[in-house]
Amino acid sequence: MEQGKRIESDKGTPQGGLISPILANVYLHYVLDMWFEIKIKKQCEGEAYMIRYADDTVYCFQYKEEAYKFYEALKERLAKFKLEIAEEKTRIIEFGRFARRDVKNRNGGKPETFDFLGFTHICGKTKAGKFIVIHKTSSKKLKVKKQIAKAWIKENMHEPVGETIKKLNAKLNGHYRYYGITYNGSKLTEFYRYIERELYCRLKERSQKSKFNWDKYHKILEIYPLVRPKIYVQTQLL
Repeated sequence: MEQGKRIESDKGTPQGGLISPILANVYLHYVLDMWFEIKIKKQCEGEAYMIRYADDTVYCFQYKEEAYKFYEALKERLAKFKLEIAEEKTRIIEFGRFARRDVKNRNGGKPETFDFLGFTHICGKTKAGKFIVIHKTSSKKLKVKKQIAKAWIKENMHEPVGETIKKLNAKLNGHYRYYGITYNGSKLTEFYRYIERELYCRLKERSQKSKFNWDKYHKILEIYPLVRPKIYVQTQLL
């Protein structure tokens, strides 16, 4: 649609169409996936990996020089198909097993982090000193999730409290199953506490009695408890 007029086109995919993500994935499979596997990896002296979900992608290279060389090749490759990189969202960073040591030796700092699929990925180490990638719910994603949850609770306060909590628990379970990974417990708890407070505030607003307080709220939660955070995925050591 342009200026309210429908224009026929044999290019691209319909914005918001159900078929669009599927067609985009097929397209990128040939534009990126096969190109990276068949051509790029064979040109690299070090290890090279690609992780793609829809149009969000992380590329990993053993050697810094090969990462920068690939970045230029990627722009050229996409340009052939009239695509381009979102440069404001694209970075080349030092990350991995030796990043903590190397960055600390250079300037005493810490390696950069990056966000991917709702997580902030961090170079960490276990108590035994072994390298591990720590995955935390990204601050940006958590903020959005809180806003969505707040709006949902407000819109569903017309139902009996037991029914509202039942539906809310289904949403909490979905959140925990996605974000419930080792070392992310604090972020799960933060989200849980936020839901707990929002539900209390909305019930207090709905109550015709001014004496509704935390004691009465906790009695309701004893009957209809909110699902508490749970870790479902254990991080593997590298």
